[in-house]
Amino acid sequence: MKIEQNIETSRMILRSYQKDDRAFCISLWCDPENGKYMSDPTVDCLNENYIKYFDKMEYEQDGYYLIATDKVTGKAIGTCCLFQEEGNYDIGYCISKHHWKKGLGSELIQALIEFARELGGQSLTAEVADKNVASVKLLKKFGFEAYKVASFKKWNSDVSFDSQFYKMDLV
Repeated sequence: MKIEQNIETSRMILRSYQKDDRAFCISLWCDPENGKYMSDPTVDCLNENYIKYFDKMEYEQDGYYLIATDKVTGKAIGTCCLFQEEGNYDIGYCISKHHWKKGLGSELIQALIEFARELGGQSLTAEVADKNVASVKLLKKFGFEAYKVASFKKWNSDVSFDSQFYKMDLV
């Protein structure tokens, strides 16, 4: 789904994904360092099926794909998504490694929390690889708590990660 109005934070503007954003998303999610703990493939494992998925993102009806842009430069600096599941919103997020350790992840999570509340969400969930210590700390900072053990594999690969699902009540 597309958001009706861009979401502004102190340093970012979140807007709906557009087809022009495909190259940025691939460069972010498939980067060996930036996408290390994501289910997206590394660049060497990309295939046509994965790339075709991006053509559908702009018109997704079950959730929101958003691009975080720098308020000053207008350049894309991250991504996030929200998918509704019976009053809950499952989220995903990624800040470009060139912008790590500047508090942008916190700003992005806060914006997702506020947006989910505006949508009437009762809770937020996120799955995070256990080895992704920075993301685990970020979620815990906002009061998310682990509630389910899981695991996932990277697309088109034998690489797998033990993970946890984290949850935060919004009401």
